[in-house]
Amino acid sequence: MNRQHTIKETDLHALLHGKLIAFQREIISLKQHAREQEEAFRIQEHGFLLDLFEIADAFDVLESNMQDRQDSLDKTGRRLMKNTAAIKRKLLRLLASRHIEPLELSADLAQIEQCKVVATKTDLNLDNETIVAVQKKGYIDTVRNIILRKAEVVTVCNEQ
Repeated sequence: MNRQHTIKETDLHALLHGKLIAFQREIISLKQHAREQEEAFRIQEHGFLLDLFEIADAFDVLESNMQDRQDSLDKTGRRLMKNTAAIKRKLLRLLASRHIEPLELSADLAQIEQCKVVATKTDLNLDNETIVAVQKKGYIDTVRNIILRKAEVVTVCNEQ
């Protein structure tokens, strides 16, 4: 009887061991699936944010163009300028509510971590790599401290 009892314990042990292995495999599979879903979400979210940044860029260009012609605008034109500025502020508040802020460039010199140089100009009064214009603002996730889009800048390049 002792032998029969030992066989049942062995069978039970093997059955439990098999179930434990199956559960561990299922846990690993679920963790992998969760990681894949998270990565897919991040990619989708990043694409969506890049689209929103393009809208913010369009507002920046519109605002700049309207400011250049501000003196010649009639009452309707000035009202349009105020309305577009209000829409831009709403967009920036939406981004800020998700901890996304325009990137504050830390220096007058372009830094590779924050900037993408899209053009250069000669200016013998300034040092090389000095930022002379920002064509597109950069954006940062302030919670994760991740630059979502580098600023596109024009810098000085004095050939020697």
